[in-house]
Amino acid sequence: MADKLQQTAQGASDQAQKGASEGSKKWDAMSEEQKKSTFDKLPSDQKKGKSYYEWVADGYHHQYENWMPWIEDQYLKWFSKDNKASYATKGM
Repeated sequence: MADKLQQTAQGASDQAQKGASEGSKKWDAMSEEQKKSTFDKLPSDQKKGKSYYEWVADGYHHQYENWMPWIEDQYLKWFSKDNKASYATKGM
């Protein structure tokens, strides 16, 4: 039962990583001018009064928030026998 749950969780994690990776590759392939053009084409309600640089900074922050949990899990998996949940409850 626990193995099946772990496999399901791993599959969901892999799928999310793949989707995020594809979006990142498309963004990285764009030139600075293409990124500015994309921003200029956004409706004003999506810009929320932000400048291009604020919009890009928010995008990078969002990407960081999406990737960091996965990176932390991978680090713990490679260098210890823990995952984040077991690591957080250690010593309680």
